[in-house]
Amino acid sequence: MRPAPIDLQALLADISDYAVSLCSQQNNHFHCHVSGALPRRIAMDGKRLQQVLLNLVSNAAKFTRDGVVTLSVHARQDAEFCVLNVSVSDTGIGIDLAQKPDIFDAFQQIQAEGGSTGLGLFISQRILMAMGGSLEVSSAAGEGTTFSFELSVPIIEASGAGSPAANALPGPPSRIAAAPVAAIATPGNAALDELAELALHGRLSDIEGWINRHTDPNTHALFTAQLLDRLEQFDFAGIHQLAQHSKRSAG
Repeated sequence: MRPAPIDLQALLADISDYAVSLCSQQNNHFHCHVSGALPRRIAMDGKRLQQVLLNLVSNAAKFTRDGVVTLSVHARQDAEFCVLNVSVSDTGIGIDLAQKPDIFDAFQQIQAEGGSTGLGLFISQRILMAMGGSLEVSSAAGEGTTFSFELSVPIIEASGAGSPAANALPGPPSRIAAAPVAAIATPGNAALDELAELALHGRLSDIEGWINRHTDPNTHALFTAQLLDRLEQFDFAGIHQLAQHSKRSAG
């Protein structure tokens, strides 16, 4: 982890921009709700947090059609720390967790039915544990799923006196057309060549390292979400095609 000063409100707004596009692919609405006064700046690895949230939103959007995906963040101050309670919920197909208390075991069947391995959940859990949190889930068949976690992070700059107690993030309408690949910002051609080579050899852990080295959380969020979706399915051919197509689009 590489904690650094971040503007969480701005990071959530950026995620919302891309989440709307992700969710629209299956005719879903996306909403983001923030409650409690967020500090102006906190210290955490914003890139890793964004990776977790995009993983969870992508997963929710994948198993929801004509529904709603909601990112909720509640912030409260605890001395010099901000405690963040974060959840991503959907109105999708859900699953009966009664017989399977382990979240990864419980979602193994539904992920397999959707052509996925559940790798995104493992990655998210690993990141959150390194941050001092843990991924939890509640779900009901036919009613949807909620993934949630709590993090305590140092406050660098407190919120202003006039900050609202609760707000919805400003941003685009809750449904927009999916962005074409040509409009997606990507890393440079040399980095994309490296990604294509890693994909040819199926080097999973090296691809995750490539993401950390070559993607920017603000500039490349949608490209990263597409890459993680293929990585979760061990679709190395798809990753190679994404890298090659992104080079042609950029050129």
